[in-house]
Amino acid sequence: MIENQLSLLGDFSGVRPDDVKTAIQAAQKKGINVAENEQFKAAFEHLLNEFKKREERYSPNTLRRLESAWACFVDWCLANHRHSLPATPDTVEAFFIERAEELHRNTLSVYRWAISRVHRVAGCPDPCLDIYVEDRLKAIARKKVREGEAVKQASPFNEQHLLKLTSLWYRSDKLLLRRNLALLAVAYESMLRASELANIRVSDMELAGDGTAILTIPITKTNHSGEPDTCILSQDVVSLLMDYTEAGKLDMSSDGFLFVGVSKHNTCIKPKKDKQTGEVLHKPITTKTVEGVFYSAWETLGLGRQGVKPFTAHSARVGAAQDLLKKGYNTLQIQQSGRWSSGTMVARYGRAILARDGAMAHSRVKTRSAPMQWGKEEKD
Repeated sequence: MIENQLSLLGDFSGVRPDDVKTAIQAAQKKGINVAENEQFKAAFEHLLNEFKKREERYSPNTLRRLESAWACFVDWCLANHRHSLPATPDTVEAFFIERAEELHRNTLSVYRWAISRVHRVAGCPDPCLDIYVEDRLKAIARKKVREGEAVKQASPFNEQHLLKLTSLWYRSDKLLLRRNLALLAVAYESMLRASELANIRVSDMELAGDGTAILTIPITKTNHSGEPDTCILSQDVVSLLMDYTEAGKLDMSSDGFLFVGVSKHNTCIKPKKDKQTGEVLHKPITTKTVEGVFYSAWETLGLGRQGVKPFTAHSARVGAAQDLLKKGYNTLQIQQSGRWSSGTMVARYGRAILARDGAMAHSRVKTRSAPMQWGKEEKD
């Protein structure tokens, strides 16, 4: 941006982040405090509004993380009488030093990403690229690893859990339990995330003649290509789905959501109509509801008494990955089933199982089949 553009009263049409970045560099050479300059503030606000117009490039969950992390940084800056936009590298480093003790290193990475992203969107120099900030974050991460901070993993929801719940909830008088059982079964076989489960529509499921079904997944966390993913649902899972949809009298010819709320009258909550347009307004369940379904399963199975942490909406992905590893499927096959962009998460979820499949583990099993000869010398 050239200086006469900044002098225009609020007219920033055509201005791009790189223009503002160039203007900031010129202003700083003249000793102008950019963070307190009203024209620059207006330019930042304009660019942030432009970003808002295009925010659909991100998933709702990603946007929530971005907004939450950035808001926390802004609040910290206000409390410490520092500028948040643009923030200096010293400010960002001080923020990470203060928050290091209370936040997991993965959470700190989210903050780093949010601070970096907002600065880039607003045309400000990215303070997270400063060598001191980078070194500080690496030092914090190394210290946390050295002190034993681990990446928390959801308790696995395994096939055995699904089978037990099926014996308890199948054809229950309570529609809610039928819905929950169907949702858990789909979650396990499809390895979908909470938001993906909540957004399954009736039209996404195509019944096959052999009792199975093809589930179309339009958008996932790792696939935004517009070409949908698909997965197969077994006869057992389709049977549980039909049991739920028939009991709930769900309209299988509609474009409504597959998993809907259940009323206190033991019926599926029907979609409402817009009074002005007459349009049917279908409402999906929330990810919080999905979390609640998994928590209910954990309670029903009495796993708390065994010291097992509560299930989360990620538990089916973890459990399914572990079960597939135990059955001999390789990392690539499981990665494809879970729609991960790499095998990293499969390795993380199944590290104990993979360790048992390691060369040394197999070697020692073979060794133990022979008599132990510890400490004995060979004789000629």
